[in-house]
Amino acid sequence: MMLPLVLYDILSELPGNNWSANPAKPSLLRPRFVLSYKELPFVTIWVEYSDISIAMKSIGAKPSKRRNGSDDPNTGFVVADSLAIAEYLDKTYPEKPVIPRGANVLIGLFEPAYCSVAYGKARLELLGETRWEAVSEANVEQQWEDLKKGLDEIDKWYQKSGGKWIMGDTFSFADMVVACRTMWWNKIFDEEQLRELHSWNGGRWARVLADVNAECSTDL
Repeated sequence: MMLPLVLYDILSELPGNNWSANPAKPSLLRPRFVLSYKELPFVTIWVEYSDISIAMKSIGAKPSKRRNGSDDPNTGFVVADSLAIAEYLDKTYPEKPVIPRGANVLIGLFEPAYCSVAYGKARLELLGETRWEAVSEANVEQQWEDLKKGLDEIDKWYQKSGGKWIMGDTFSFADMVVACRTMWWNKIFDEEQLRELHSWNGGRWARVLADVNAECSTDL
């Protein structure tokens, strides 16, 4: 009988417990998509932000820039970083892969490319890193326009794929990355901003999130 895998996640005061207040945090949600998509049983251990290093040491996880981790009691393997978790799960539980065969390098490059294009000009204050009171209205408007231009470029990637997903008709970890970014925006932007964001590119970003949730049988 397969034992449930253990996912370590960070507690938050935001609805749903999932921490999402800075650019790294969407990475915490991807393992949930991967585990759910592959229909692997798992449990979550919630960790206080200040206890991350203690928790990682306790399970023998190597330090990582990404603050998430997974422990597989079936193999005794511990892995940190959402992409590494996806690669491990595909190798150990190969049914329903999230990284198509031979695409590891491309998938690994996808998120840095995505962030560079989508957020290349948008500053941290727009993305929730600075108190809004300290940011000028004109500055925010310019950054909002820069974000829109970046997402216009990402939308072209989907159009060129010729299918529903970034890899055409093949669902992959890359689509989970895009969905998690939309989830993050849903947390940090106000209602007016979200209405505008969800209208961009023919409603592309909310639709990708809905499609990924449907594919993974989740409601994140």
